[in-house]
Amino acid sequence: MMRSRKISIRLEIFMIDIAIVGGGPSGNRAAMHLSREMDVTVFEEHASVGAPVQCAGLISPRAVCERTRDSVRNEIRRFVLHSPGGRELSLHSRDVRGVVIDREAYDRALSEAAEKNGASVRLSCRVSDVKPADDCVKLLLKGEKGREEISARIVVAADGPQSAVRPLVTEKPFDITYRGAQYVVKSDSQEDQVEMWIGRKIAPGFFAWKIPAGEEVRIGLCTCGKTPPMKLLDKLMRSKFGEVKIIRKQAGLIPIGPIGRLSEGRIALLGDAGGQTKPVTGGGIFLGKRAAEILADCLLSFGNTMSALRKYELSYTDQFEREISRAMLIRRILNDLPDKKIDRAVELLSSPDIVEILEDSGDIDYPGSISAAILRKAPRLIQFAPSLLKHLLVH
Repeated sequence: MMRSRKISIRLEIFMIDIAIVGGGPSGNRAAMHLSREMDVTVFEEHASVGAPVQCAGLISPRAVCERTRDSVRNEIRRFVLHSPGGRELSLHSRDVRGVVIDREAYDRALSEAAEKNGASVRLSCRVSDVKPADDCVKLLLKGEKGREEISARIVVAADGPQSAVRPLVTEKPFDITYRGAQYVVKSDSQEDQVEMWIGRKIAPGFFAWKIPAGEEVRIGLCTCGKTPPMKLLDKLMRSKFGEVKIIRKQAGLIPIGPIGRLSEGRIALLGDAGGQTKPVTGGGIFLGKRAAEILADCLLSFGNTMSALRKYELSYTDQFEREISRAMLIRRILNDLPDKKIDRAVELLSSPDIVEILEDSGDIDYPGSISAAILRKAPRLIQFAPSLLKHLLVH
């Protein structure tokens, strides 16, 4: 009688320096910097970089570099805020205050730069499991090659607000997760003006926007209320824009909160996965850019070690904690204000002295930086939030 022979198949496990989960702007920018000196692989679950688009695409000029300049579709110098009761705050700057980008082209440019520097970008490849070990992190992949397992000295979770890796760093939820909806409509307008609407009936807890982007206009809103954002957006479209040709419909999530844990062991959080968004506007590209630069600098300076990730967390917190704290307070105040008080606040902000400050010094990346100056010019604004005075003037 012949004995059966047991055949064992050993899965070869590859070791790399840095595994970046998510091929968005933050992950690709980190890869672009790190791949000059380290073995870096970006794992993107979608079939192409930059899709699906979940972004209004309005960013500050400082978030654009030479590599991403071709993604710019418009430059913004004018801004109009519509209050619930119909009051308007109109601003006009001689300088470019914002740029509108093609988000897919922006992401793709960063991905191509990362590959040019030596990074590997794997598309249609999902990280299904992450297991920390003593000297590395093991990742189970599902993609075109089937199931694979790799190991990395460092894992960077840049996989968005619903990050599968985030729970390994922190179990604390974001303070607020906004749901957004946006319609892209055809337009031949060449205007350089962004419009926004605020009010509980329009976008509870946030605001709606109209952003000109070359041959397109993006109309959208975010909300933390119970009504689905698409339903609110349809209502806005009927009341403000009438019949228009919708080219694309888009949706997404925006996590908002104070700076929390950004690393644990050999895992770091980056971008939306780390809640690196601006509480007042919801934008995340600038903070994600700076976080990616700080992370790369720490890893290149101190090696692919846990101490490098701790330095990243401390450095990012040190640079942005004050601004994020101020912006969170402003966001909470805006969320709590009834529409009538918003009307009154917009009226006060429309005074010539305040408009001058906003036009000369307003900054979409640092909205809290001019709050103290505005309160000194218009102390009556403190009636809307007494706690704001102590926080802004003491800090």
